[in-house]
Amino acid sequence: MSDKKYSENDPERTLITLDQLSQTIEVMTSVVNRLRRHLNDQITARREVEELERAQREHAEEERDSPRRGSGSQRPKRQGVVVAVSRPEPELDELAEEKVLH
Repeated sequence: MSDKKYSENDPERTLITLDQLSQTIEVMTSVVNRLRRHLNDQITARREVEELERAQREHAEEERDSPRRGSGSQRPKRQGVVVAVSRPEPELDELAEEKVLH
């Protein structure tokens, strides 16, 4: 009798198992898609960082090499600035006070 009961429930169990497998596949697909997005974001961020570092290195190399490559005619000319430094002339009253002896 147990064989007969098992065979009657077999299609029902198969459907339940198939439904569980389908749900498992959906969950795993969702997990794989999230992992794929996460990895793509990491790759994109890494590429951006590498490009920025490369640009900074190139800029630093250009800055370092520019004095060697540049000649006097290629450098921008600076305008000279003349600064006059002088002391203010003391007023007569101040001179008189300083020289008074008692």
